[in-house]
Amino acid sequence: MIKVFLAVIFISPAAVAQTSKKIKTIIVDAGHGGKDFGAHGGYEGGLNSNEKDVTLEISNKLVAELRKQLPDVKIIPTRTTDIYQSPPEKADIANENHGDLFVCIHADAVNLKTGRRQIGQHRETRYHVKYKGKGRKKKKISTPYTVTVPTYEYFKIGSQRKGTSIWLFAAHKTSAKLSAVLNNEDIQIESGIDSVYNTINFDSPEGRIKAKIYADRYQKKSIKLGNMVDEEIAKTDRPALGLYQRQVGIWVLQATNMPAILIETGFITNHDDERYINSEKGQQELAECIASAVKKYKEDIDHISVAATAAKPVEKKETTEKYADRAKNILKRIDLTQAGFKVDLYDDGEIDGDIVSVYYNGKNILSNKKLTEKPISLNLTADPNRTENELLIYAENEGSIPPNTALMIVTEGNTRTEVRITSDAKKNGVVLFIKK
Repeated sequence: MIKVFLAVIFISPAAVAQTSKKIKTIIVDAGHGGKDFGAHGGYEGGLNSNEKDVTLEISNKLVAELRKQLPDVKIIPTRTTDIYQSPPEKADIANENHGDLFVCIHADAVNLKTGRRQIGQHRETRYHVKYKGKGRKKKKISTPYTVTVPTYEYFKIGSQRKGTSIWLFAAHKTSAKLSAVLNNEDIQIESGIDSVYNTINFDSPEGRIKAKIYADRYQKKSIKLGNMVDEEIAKTDRPALGLYQRQVGIWVLQATNMPAILIETGFITNHDDERYINSEKGQQELAECIASAVKKYKEDIDHISVAATAAKPVEKKETTEKYADRAKNILKRIDLTQAGFKVDLYDDGEIDGDIVSVYYNGKNILSNKKLTEKPISLNLTADPNRTENELLIYAENEGSIPPNTALMIVTEGNTRTEVRITSDAKKNGVVLFIKK
């Protein structure tokens, strides 16, 4: 059996603590639905099942199992019946319910090859052709004759690939080699009318920023959960194919503001897998494996979160230069080619209530503003009388997950620079701008 993994990744408690909070709400999404049938097991000898029906059955069992194993957690399904929801609608359900985890259920497929076989013979008329005469008098003479030829029927061949895989959103990875690894079969990561949502452009500045923010906040935890699900699947008789990251985009993963994984439960185009994911036994086994992994993940995250919330709040001062008694931690020097530039500030990591004040060349330009996933935009101008222009981030608190962290995006013309700001009760984060 070929197993493929992203990498052997060790995630220390300290690393996860930067972006951890207790798991209170879990969103379970049954892929496709309604007019969107998803993949189809349309090979010879198959069950002709549709992905939308399989995902609904498994998701409903998973919801029941999670409610059984995690009675204190709110479990919200995106759908419980055969209805259509676009990927943006699914993501909205997750975000509006303030989900802490998103688990999406799908079934894999490959582009089926066509086979043929002889089922008999039939008589067919053909013609001998010859010409008589020359020039304008040349004539074509066709003489018919009959031959016996084979009669063929054509059919779709079921795929050889089988097993369960987990997919993550990541703009810095690609699954281009996947088909080669999986016996060169043409894998359909996403089938159905909503595949248009898998063409997100991460080459654009906005796309790169969004991808980077997602990766910083949720990627480690998504990988952590994905590995746990893969480990539980490996305990069964099923092939556990590991984790994959996809650069092209999976809308429900990249548009949900929480750790998210997509589980391809099995290949609906494989004889054995199709029967497994359509059976009560197979569906229940998958639900129990996923629920067990989610429970272990929750216990790990909750344990880390309890330790993180014990941090002391930053003492506030009311003076104009209240930052003066803290050390300055110079994080980056940025050379400017023009006087004007723009600064966008986001919360870096989990959205945990970080509040900051901002000082530019000693002057307070922003007071007690909460950082979120939406930018706080500042349009600044370099002082021509200064060699260095100082932008200082003062932590008014440390949020629920210390320390206070901010992502700064500096835009000057067509140039964008990312800076990660860390500040606490002892030090201020400082960025220097040098106008040459």
